[in-house]
Amino acid sequence: MKFKIDFNLDRNPTLARIRSLPPVGRYGVIALAILAAYFAIDSWSWSWARSWNAQADRIEQILSDSAEISANSAGAALIGPETFGPVLPLGSESEGAQSMAMAVVGIGKKYSTSNFSYDAQRASTRLTGASTSGEKIAKVSGELQFECSPDVFSKIIADIESSPAIESISSIRLQRKEAEKKLAVRMTIDTWVIPGKSATSGANR
Repeated sequence: MKFKIDFNLDRNPTLARIRSLPPVGRYGVIALAILAAYFAIDSWSWSWARSWNAQADRIEQILSDSAEISANSAGAALIGPETFGPVLPLGSESEGAQSMAMAVVGIGKKYSTSNFSYDAQRASTRLTGASTSGEKIAKVSGELQFECSPDVFSKIIADIESSPAIESISSIRLQRKEAEKKLAVRMTIDTWVIPGKSATSGANR
């Protein structure tokens, strides 16, 4: 099989037509070709530059966010007690349960509620070495039930979350009472204690 490649540009019909044009026409065609090549290269280069700029903007935003988090971390440690309330050292199981019960009853008396009840439960969910002193800690829970208006409910939740004697609300169930315009509330609250700690050693809690 034989191949023949002809590099004779004079036989190219397009070039032949260009050569047949007057000088002004030939120069115009060449100018258009140069402009087309310029715009093609310019468009490609700007597309590449835009891509780099977008990546640079993303990196700059990440660095800015990281710097802001770092700058605010020290302040967060200082304002934490003001926002969430003071942090108390862990006491014994009896102390933790009693403190949480007293806090709950105090909040219940503070607002207008009905059918109020609180049932304390024994410690569970023990974790070894979780305290700063390496002692085993446990979670004491209590079930709270009451009825109140939606406005009072919001205030009670705020007081529970800010109470230093209550660590968290682990579950909550609501039932509407349309006729009375009230909410029937049932929730479980928790706090952490050191089960092996005596009440005497935690008296300063």
